[in-house]
Amino acid sequence: MEININSANKAILKKSEVQQTSKPEENVKNENSSYNQSSLDKMAAYNRTMVKKPSFGGWKPESKANAEIIKQMVDVIKSPDIDRIAVSGHQSPDGDSIGSCFACASLLHQVTGKDVDCFIFGPLPKRYEYLKEGIEGINVVETYANGDAKYADKMAERHGKYDLAVSVDTSVTRMMSQDYYEGIYKKAEHTLKIDHHPYIQEEVNGQKVDNNYADLNLIDASCGAATQLLMQFAEPLGLDPKELSKTFNNAVFTGLLTDTGGLKFSQNVLPFTDAALLIENGVNNREMQNNALGNTPQCVRNVTNLANEKVQFSENGKVAFLIEDKELAAAKKEAKAQGYFQEAKDAIKGVAGAMPEIQGVEVGFKASPFKDQVSISIRSLHADVSELARRHGGGGHENAAAFSVKLEGRSVEEAVMDVVNECNQEIEEQGY
Repeated sequence: MEININSANKAILKKSEVQQTSKPEENVKNENSSYNQSSLDKMAAYNRTMVKKPSFGGWKPESKANAEIIKQMVDVIKSPDIDRIAVSGHQSPDGDSIGSCFACASLLHQVTGKDVDCFIFGPLPKRYEYLKEGIEGINVVETYANGDAKYADKMAERHGKYDLAVSVDTSVTRMMSQDYYEGIYKKAEHTLKIDHHPYIQEEVNGQKVDNNYADLNLIDASCGAATQLLMQFAEPLGLDPKELSKTFNNAVFTGLLTDTGGLKFSQNVLPFTDAALLIENGVNNREMQNNALGNTPQCVRNVTNLANEKVQFSENGKVAFLIEDKELAAAKKEAKAQGYFQEAKDAIKGVAGAMPEIQGVEVGFKASPFKDQVSISIRSLHADVSELARRHGGGGHENAAAFSVKLEGRSVEEAVMDVVNECNQEIEEQGY
């Protein structure tokens, strides 16, 4: 579908270009030419990534880029042709993925009156069972976490064709179970993407592919959690915030709390203002803090304690790191036996995320060996670690990113020390 950008939107895009340090060449066209939908999505997403000022939303978008995409998404959602709806997050679902799924499904049910199938890749972590209390119009579908694409036909036969499939908190399609992506998401009549991870291009099988994989893509990296973006749909959908379900409010708050570490990782004021709106809307802050961040089972606490014991430091003390070894794997296995596998994984991730809080530490990461490579999840206090991640084919936010390094004949320890050296180089070059 070809659409023209009106003069106001052109001015917005040109103004934002001044704030960019660079921009993808394929997104730049003559001012008088038309933009197809994917080009507009790319430009809006890239601009939101580069602009540091938060795009205040609350119950409606104040960012004109967000407002334009949300308006088009609302038109699709309210279409009389929409009957069957699917919502999904990403594999190894964390609080923001789970919260975004429940919040989006609740919102769509309230607007359309249709039941919504909410696909969770893997079992729903026990920690988030409280979100199922009193849910209406949401069918939670737990499916195999790493589904193979060759089973796409079986997935399609089992669930049928959907009129609308919405992906939330999922930067790239490989983060979905591939049988779901190939069998359900790609075959849906309409697809939407709602995410807060930055716009990226990656190389897949020798070809450059961007992460605007849906018909309509809303990407806003100024939001600390993907659930915050779902708040911005309330008024455009014609909903009174006071009439939003308890499931919606608690789900949004869950994502906000977990992805910002209880708000302590927030880079701007937006998470605080959105949290205040949710509390005004009936969210019990103390109860939610305990549900989303507390209430830790003993088996998970054991994983946390063991992970803390294994934290190491670079010679200058500015880099802290943790290698997931066989002992930690055994502790995770024990937690899995008790039904808390995802919580155990999150516990190790939490230890890594807290490393920059150690006095003198600027960057912290966990290293997870897998076959011939090591997966790195990295956090920083001040330094921008996103460029380091991109150099290794990964991505993420300025202070939180992920990537993988191939061993290529090195031991795991040698590969990790090479990453430590790269981190120290970034820290030195950035003056921290």
